Amino acid sequence: MLSNCNYNKIRLLHDLSRIVWYLKKHAKEDAKAEGHEDCHKMCEELEADMERHMDKIKATITGLAKEDKL
Repeated sequence: MLSNCNYNKIRLLHDLSRIVWYLKKHAKEDAKAEGHEDCHKMCEELEADMERHMDKIKATITGLAKEDKL
């Protein structure tokens, strides 16, 4: 059974991945289609930030799994 802390990391990873997917598939394209360059840039920055955080969470989960603490 997962501890609350480990569940939270997996949940955060899931939720962030959904937001990143939305940014890639809809938000950036919509901003670009409307000619909103600032919005498009903001979406790209958000996507990059969230992917960086997702990488940190994945590394933590992987580390815990290797230590058999997941």
